[in-house]
Amino acid sequence: MDALQNQAMAQADEQRRKQQAARAITALARIEDGSFGICEECDEPIAFKRLKLDPTLSTCIICASGG
Repeated sequence: MDALQNQAMAQADEQRRKQQAARAITALARIEDGSFGICEECDEPIAFKRLKLDPTLSTCIICASGG
């Protein structure tokens, strides 16, 4: 049972790493095209503190919270 749980945890970790890598690639593309730091939903600037926390974020806090 422990082996199955460890395998499931390893698979989940691998999936998270792949998602983070994809987000980083997308952020680099936004830097190249000049849209980095602009919310993809409302076209307003994303707060610097938010980007400092996670530079791969693509939405402002208002749009991220569904507002």
